[in-house]
Amino acid sequence: MDHDPATPTFADALPPDFGRFLDGAFDLHAHGQPDLSASTMNRGPDIGVARLAHAYGMRGWVLKSHLWPTMDRAALVQRDLGDTPFDVLGSITLNPQVGGISPTAVGWAADHGAQVVFMPTWGASADVERWGYISRLLERQTATFAEYARAHAISALDARGALRPEVADTIAVCAERGLLLGTGHLSLDESHAVVELCRRLDVPVMLTHPLHFTDDPSQLHAFTRLGAYVELSSAPLINPESHHSVRDFADAIREIGPEHVVLSSDVFSRWVPPIPESLRTLAEQLHYLGCTPDELRRMLVVNPHALLRREVPEPRGAGAVQAQVAVQGSEAAA
Repeated sequence: MDHDPATPTFADALPPDFGRFLDGAFDLHAHGQPDLSASTMNRGPDIGVARLAHAYGMRGWVLKSHLWPTMDRAALVQRDLGDTPFDVLGSITLNPQVGGISPTAVGWAADHGAQVVFMPTWGASADVERWGYISRLLERQTATFAEYARAHAISALDARGALRPEVADTIAVCAERGLLLGTGHLSLDESHAVVELCRRLDVPVMLTHPLHFTDDPSQLHAFTRLGAYVELSSAPLINPESHHSVRDFADAIREIGPEHVVLSSDVFSRWVPPIPESLRTLAEQLHYLGCTPDELRRMLVVNPHALLRREVPEPRGAGAVQAQVAVQGSEAAA
């Protein structure tokens, strides 16, 4: 059935080459629905957003949750996508309610298909100390959260500043199982110790949210020299409580080099656009501020695939992306 022009689609509001920077992109930090609570419907279901992301030209994403492992949910979304060439990967975030930093939990997660492990987020001592955005949301949601978080706050280092044994053992499991590790909301000192061991064990590692803990991107050279990739996500730029701007990101990219950066979404609040549109907006703004198309492809496509140790896909081209949206618009109208 032909698309009825009286029935608008999301693509009707976009420029004709809207997919120019997302062709082949892989989002390593995509929050599902629900994340914190099923009663907080921030956007549509995972399968619908995944189809939209594919329409933008994206190749896949890592489904993340602050509360529960996502492997089984990722498998269901992947099944429902059928033959659509879009990969949905599962992950586990090592917050207190799943046992914290635990090699056993990571091994079980891998048995269920997890391909990415995130160190603690709201459960990290450094995040409890700063009482970040997620903690404030969970405090509103659950009356006992503040007491629970403070009682179970997780540090990756012992009193001497060395990695705790369970952290080293967890990283060793990541090495054995071929898993990507994200540093979560650990402090920069904790993250540096984690990254050092990841280098020794050949574990791909992504420094997550580093600008939460420093306004000086030159400090991040210590991580990139060890082979870590630095993640910059669109969520802090959209959050009304954030002090960051896209110029901060552009400055950080210029300081450490796009060859060391991955761009992700990390969005799930009610005020954000859909995941692919959030990424598209970030890419377009960075392009406006001087990032070249090749640099954006490096950060959105090449580097995420390198972290996942996957082959970089060939570009589909803007025409194919637009055609995909037109087809999906017709199906929706039907």
